[in-house]
Amino acid sequence: MVGKFEIWILPHNLRVAYERAAEILRGIDFEDLYLNLRRDLEELVEDLALGAPYENFIEQIRVRFPREPISYWENTIKPMLLFLRGIKLRKPNLRIICYKDSAFDDFSIETAEKIAMLTFRVCSSGKVELEEWRKLIYEVMDKSFASVEDEVDYILETYNKAAGGRRSICISDFSGRYLLRKIRESGVNASLRYIFVPYYFTPLETLIRETAEKLKRGLTMDDERIVKLVRLHAEYIREYILMCANYDEAYFKWLKDKRFQEYHA
Repeated sequence: MVGKFEIWILPHNLRVAYERAAEILRGIDFEDLYLNLRRDLEELVEDLALGAPYENFIEQIRVRFPREPISYWENTIKPMLLFLRGIKLRKPNLRIICYKDSAFDDFSIETAEKIAMLTFRVCSSGKVELEEWRKLIYEVMDKSFASVEDEVDYILETYNKAAGGRRSICISDFSGRYLLRKIRESGVNASLRYIFVPYYFTPLETLIRETAEKLKRGLTMDDERIVKLVRLHAEYIREYILMCANYDEAYFKWLKDKRFQEYHA
């Protein structure tokens, strides 16, 4: 019997997306669950799945990974973690695999800090340090491509170790489309499912995605386009993220104001 490998794409910053994914998971049968969490978290996730208190999990994150933003775990991923708590008491044969490259996760935290500093400078001075932004975005592209390749190899290695006929769910962000192509190339029966639609990309996400598309075609981003998207990103942080209680509230207020329409204005 041929197994099924389903890649579920959801925005990584929205709590409501994780709530929806957890709700769907509660109503279906599956044997493998691939989580887009760093690999060195797998032991802690396993303990959580065996019934360890959620609070203990968060405390261990705080102690072992001091640079991890706890607010992200508490405000965004929490619905998925609560779903996982004790799941192996009900499904003892369930395999849970954390597949994200830990080194890239560390890089992402460092990058977020650099972006925050550059964004602060835009907000305080009104000036976009073009070359700094370009250098940082290109570095993100290089690391991202290498990381996804590594994650594909890891997923295939762990997937091939499992018995055939299993249903595997893989939680991913929008890089899941690339995962799908690479996994299908290996002969795995893989499919894609968008959990939260429609989704409008934020200015920073748009900058990264457009840069990636340009690089694929051997092109570079126009200076004017980078400056425009950086300014829109600074506005998003200043007028929405900093003015709202949480990320979801900020994002949906931004949607309501239709600021994404400024991308092509």
